[in-house]
Amino acid sequence: MKLFHPEHRRALEVFYGPEQTAYSEVLELLAGKLESIVPMSARFDSEGGGISASRRLLFGQGLCRMPFASHGGLSLPFGVYCLAMELTGAADAPTAMSLGIHNTVAECVHAHGTEFQKRDVFEKLISGDRLASFALTEPSSGSDARSMRTTAKRNGSSYTISGTKTFITNAGEADVYLVFAGSEGGHSAFLVNRDAPGLSVGADIPKLGMRGSRTAEVVLDGCEVPRENLVGEEGKAFEYVKGLLNGSRVIMGSICVGIALAAYRNAVAYARERRLFDRALSDMQMTREKVANMRSGITSSRTMCLYASRLKESGADYASEAAQAKVIATETAASICDQAIQLFGGYGYTNSDVHRHWRDARLLTIGEGASEVLRLLIANKELGMAS
Repeated sequence: MKLFHPEHRRALEVFYGPEQTAYSEVLELLAGKLESIVPMSARFDSEGGGISASRRLLFGQGLCRMPFASHGGLSLPFGVYCLAMELTGAADAPTAMSLGIHNTVAECVHAHGTEFQKRDVFEKLISGDRLASFALTEPSSGSDARSMRTTAKRNGSSYTISGTKTFITNAGEADVYLVFAGSEGGHSAFLVNRDAPGLSVGADIPKLGMRGSRTAEVVLDGCEVPRENLVGEEGKAFEYVKGLLNGSRVIMGSICVGIALAAYRNAVAYARERRLFDRALSDMQMTREKVANMRSGITSSRTMCLYASRLKESGADYASEAAQAKVIATETAASICDQAIQLFGGYGYTNSDVHRHWRDARLLTIGEGASEVLRLLIANKELGMAS
């Protein structure tokens, strides 16, 4: 399955002009490596894990270095990185999500960490020497991050963190957790090493999709971390989270474009081969209508993700556009994957390699901001209300 297509080159031409040639070469090289992951994706899904090898491969290709401008980064535009995540999503969505979450932690350290944290943590994250986990969600607070109950009490030169985080991607595999907790000055962010006393990880949480990526509960029971593990200023983490989630939402949208593209290509190939009433399925009008809608949805989703990316690159406020990109891309992907199942008929319902794409895409209409919450954010921006 060839992942890098002329449509990606055209998108780069439109959004990046003459510089697209170098960016196309980077993505085409990455796609060549990703194609070796595609045959393993079904096994990751059935076995519920095993993506460490695919992560290592992509670390080696510099995927996580792409959007950063210092400390070993490759200084590529964020939009190019998002296209790389789209290609990764088309190859294996759980691998893409695992690395997307990992790089959100890296972005936080890069943007707000001390010089020591950048050298000791950030550089090891983007090189792949360490794996990170983003520990924000709690059993009683998902989209409502302000109501988190985890606390961090300052004791001289350290903080004692207590609380429970749930639905945490990379839990159990991560070397470092970015933990958000309420402190005396407000919400704060801390780097907590996997071997920190008081930190424990529960059993893997069974999931409908994204099975190759591990998800578990993380418990902090009087977990003590040194003061130098505080990321940025005490009490500023909620503002950090809002900024981080904007970028992460565009990334998750891009991953969904990749999932939709994989499902679409598989469905089109099947429609060309499948014969029904002495005709190819692809010759039937209703099939062609589905194909047109699927193709249009993919193009519009990618365009919205790249538009939001360009706004991020310019330094503009893009919170609404990031939310729009995620809502459009994730919901469109779920619909396209559903239509792919329909085109496969009974095989779509019984063959896990077909419905795997829908199961993977379905999560991303919830994670990193459920569609309902993001619609509120968009409306609040449009109506001039506080978000």
